[in-house]
Amino acid sequence: MKQLKFEEKVSVINGTEVIHRRIPILFTVCVVFILMLLLFVVGMMIGYGILHSPLDIFKPSTWTHLFKLTGSGV
Repeated sequence: MKQLKFEEKVSVINGTEVIHRRIPILFTVCVVFILMLLLFVVGMMIGYGILHSPLDIFKPSTWTHLFKLTGSGV
């Protein structure tokens, strides 16, 4: 299997040494966003699963009921 090599890139700009990121910021933002979505779904399943079935959180009728309870305009 091929391993990824994260080598530091160092360049000099106007006499200032600049160290470039090993992992691009866009990749980091994408990973954080995916983890946020995953944790949101797991948290909703745990929270709703205390009173009902955890898999009911994926039904549209559950979401319309939750929106009605919170007073949203759905």
